[in-house]
Amino acid sequence: MQFKTTKNYIPAIIFFTVFMPLGLLLVFGLTAAQSFKGYAISGTVTFYVAVSIINSVAQSLAYERNVGRFSLMMASGIPRWVYAITIALSNGVPSLASITVILLLGEFFLRVRIESIPLLLLAIASSLFSASMLGMLMGLGIRSQQAVNQYSNILSLFLSFFAPVYFPLTFLPIPIRYLAFLEPTTYVSQAIYLSILGSPLSALWSLGSLGFGVILLFASKYLSLFRS
Repeated sequence: MQFKTTKNYIPAIIFFTVFMPLGLLLVFGLTAAQSFKGYAISGTVTFYVAVSIINSVAQSLAYERNVGRFSLMMASGIPRWVYAITIALSNGVPSLASITVILLLGEFFLRVRIESIPLLLLAIASSLFSASMLGMLMGLGIRSQQAVNQYSNILSLFLSFFAPVYFPLTFLPIPIRYLAFLEPTTYVSQAIYLSILGSPLSALWSLGSLGFGVILLFASKYLSLFRS
């Protein structure tokens, strides 16, 4: 029965894992100058991190809180940030597969080689943490499960396309550039892009992403985003 059920999702898995990242890379990569093709890769990876991890953590926590399972988990002594990361890892396996596909497609179609695998892994790990903490803040801070589903989708897409993800941070005017530092995807994209170049500055942006996640972790204890 499980095998038959899984077969029904194969077309969707293939589309979102292969064809959608390929389309995003071709749209953004083939229209960009060679010096900016790395942003097509870092932006697409950031898109998958933001959309999948933020949504999965926020919506899973909202559902489990609604049915009472979250309270049982907390009563067992599991820290909620650990639980949030567990959700991200369990639900984010397809996204990790997509990231691998994106990197391979980027090298094949755009001729962009990853210069530092360790820096890239650090960037992805820090991005998973910050995205998990943002998802946790939304999942626990918004009372209505339906509102969580709506706002998490809106926010993840906003952070993927309106933040400096597919283009350099320096393209933004000075006043708006400062606001970009309030968006977690800015740190994620810069860390991934610089790891592609092999720049040690990637580690600093990864630390910034980790710091952003820590702030969100503490904020989830005291703040609520919306009250519906």
